Amino acid sequence: MSKLNQKIRTGLRKNSALLLDDLSLKTESPEAVKNSLSKIAALLKQEDQINLDRKKLSRQIGLARKENKDPAAIIEGVSGLTAQIKLLSSQIDDEITIIEQACKPNESLQLPSMPKHLLVVSKALESDVSALTLTHSDVIDEVEWQRYVDSVNHSNVYHHARWCALIKQNFGHTPHYITCRKPNGELCGVFPTVHLKSRLFGSFVVSMPYFNYGGPLSEYVEVEQQMLAYAADLGDELECSHMEVRETHSREGWLSKQHKVTMILPLPESDQKLDKQLGAKVRAQVKKAAQADLHYQVGGAELLGQFYQVFSHNMRDLGTPVYSKQFFASILEQFSDSASIAIVSHNNKPVAVGFLLGHNDKLEIPWASSLRKANPLGANMYMYRQILKTAVERGYAFFDFGRSSKGASTYQYKKQWGAQEYPLHWHYWLKDSDELPELNPNNPKYKLVIKAWQKLPVMVANRIGPMLVRNLP
Repeated sequence: MSKLNQKIRTGLRKNSALLLDDLSLKTESPEAVKNSLSKIAALLKQEDQINLDRKKLSRQIGLARKENKDPAAIIEGVSGLTAQIKLLSSQIDDEITIIEQACKPNESLQLPSMPKHLLVVSKALESDVSALTLTHSDVIDEVEWQRYVDSVNHSNVYHHARWCALIKQNFGHTPHYITCRKPNGELCGVFPTVHLKSRLFGSFVVSMPYFNYGGPLSEYVEVEQQMLAYAADLGDELECSHMEVRETHSREGWLSKQHKVTMILPLPESDQKLDKQLGAKVRAQVKKAAQADLHYQVGGAELLGQFYQVFSHNMRDLGTPVYSKQFFASILEQFSDSASIAIVSHNNKPVAVGFLLGHNDKLEIPWASSLRKANPLGANMYMYRQILKTAVERGYAFFDFGRSSKGASTYQYKKQWGAQEYPLHWHYWLKDSDELPELNPNNPKYKLVIKAWQKLPVMVANRIGPMLVRNLP
């Protein structure tokens, strides 16, 4: 599938109106483009439904074998649905060709851009799903795993093989690396999961705990579906109450929450263009902060002490248990090529900090904090502006501000920078309950605990916090 083909399919699924507007500017035949896009949207809808039907039918193959029944008829049905998907895909390709021909000659097609990790996989598996081999282990060939992660466009940094071992080392949880292979032994899918087990919240599986993203990773729709079903069965074997999978796109047939969005800013190729892009209001706030004699620096482990000083203080103020300092040290060590720390100081004391992680075309800030006393200085505005400059200088095409609840103060803050929102989809398998889990600070039953935690001395919170936070995904 060509890059253009993939972008049109993804664009229709993400923002069909924006895609239509953009293409209409590039063609002398907007009506032809509109008609083709309408047809493609309908074909994609059919394709999604058939994929869902095929998923349901594929799961029956394993059930039939468990009951010692001949699955031949089911396999034949799956093959028939696969043939229908291929036919639909061919028809979509034909319509995309019409769009290409309708565009003005010698003019590049500028489609709505988005980070690679937000792309939706749409490639169909050539072989029968029943021939796939799925396994799980707490030990893997990290080189092979990472080679596969690097080869798939929509991978995210939390698919890296190093995370599960890092979580086991710092939190004591058991990783379950799920892999899928073709009949020839070739790796065709990976799925990092972690089993959390505590007296406070019970037993459950998450991909990935402590982070914004996770989920199965494959070039093929069927493989991702098979790995999800396998993970649910694994959760059942481990006697878990539920499984939580944090993804960037929806999946038919799975319970889900869309309570969070991720905020992402497209970056130009120069800081000068970025400055213009940010607008007068943001520039004015940054300019005012720059007059407060603030100092910015970005580095590695040498800045960890300053980072943790501000981060732990802010987490106490929020009423949230803090991660251990060693956890961040481990990330800096394991991801020395892509992890860094940003610090803004005033009078030689850190007042705003950020932890940065880069992957593919995107730099993200999974953790950031500032001291409340530094709010009048505008230290946070100054820090983010300098971090964005760092992202541009390092050649990233996007900056990920991280997740927020839509409409919350953090959402509004990120929105003012021009960040675009993308819904996050957290999918669930539940064992015995119909109620989705609420292991988060917004759960009303934790309010009293949060208020009590905010009154603890920072030193005490830093000592107790790491023992508690290991139980919170």
